[in-house]
Amino acid sequence: MATGLSIASTSNLSTGQKILVASAREAFEPAAPDPDLIRVERIPQGHKQWDVLTYARLAQANALTEGVDLAQSEQLVAATVTITPTEHGVMAQVSKRLVRMQGDTSIVGTVGRLLSNGLRRRQANDVIALYDGFSKSIVGASNTMDITHFRGGVAYLLTDNDGAYGPAPLPLKAALHIEQISDIILDITDPGAVVSSRFGMSAEMLQRWWRGSDRLYGVQIFHSGLIARDSNNDSKGALMSETALEMIMANEADATEETDNSLRATEYGIFQEWSEAEIADPHGCEVLSDTTATV
Repeated sequence: MATGLSIASTSNLSTGQKILVASAREAFEPAAPDPDLIRVERIPQGHKQWDVLTYARLAQANALTEGVDLAQSEQLVAATVTITPTEHGVMAQVSKRLVRMQGDTSIVGTVGRLLSNGLRRRQANDVIALYDGFSKSIVGASNTMDITHFRGGVAYLLTDNDGAYGPAPLPLKAALHIEQISDIILDITDPGAVVSSRFGMSAEMLQRWWRGSDRLYGVQIFHSGLIARDSNNDSKGALMSETALEMIMANEADATEETDNSLRATEYGIFQEWSEAEIADPHGCEVLSDTTATV
């Protein structure tokens, strides 16, 4: 026989108490704008691959002499990149009992949102993986990004660096780790560096920090929440034209629902075919810099 004061947690009395569970919250999905910053094409049905051809420029015009033939003829040359879409997918199984017992929440809708987020995250990470392939890299490991690096990168892209591809066409866009963006903001709002020629940019930027896709030197800068830090606290973003990279889609996202009666569950999935590749190396540059946490 138990003795002493009876309290709520005594023995197994707590098993008779009702439990109220708060509405479940979904994990916040980081920004993943990367697939929207490059060229996206859809492959027609019945085709297994997509060949992207880029014509090189012909030689410039020659000075001619009247009555003398132009002897040299220019030949068309095209750089070819082959992209073959592959399948990607994510799946979740939900028991019928769970749906019944969670009748006060839209569990199926939640599963659908989480699955689509997972598919989008894979697309963004596939694009981010291509940033490392650009031949040109600015800033450098363990170095802090500043405005000089940024404007230098823009100048590089707008320079005629390659006879075949030419300068990068506008508009230019940047996908950066948030600490890289933070370093740029620090540079342009530093009270010791701000001069009258910046027309009050310091005060404005300090008031609103960053709105997600602000412009600097005419370049939209996007916070890519999936760009990770490496073991040395460096991150790789990109400054590029949309012509630098290309993603080929073979189909729209295919959502599936299949009931497994013996398991007494429903299987939900979302699937899509795509692949991506670098098309014009001179039209992009890697932004590698230190992204150690500010605080």
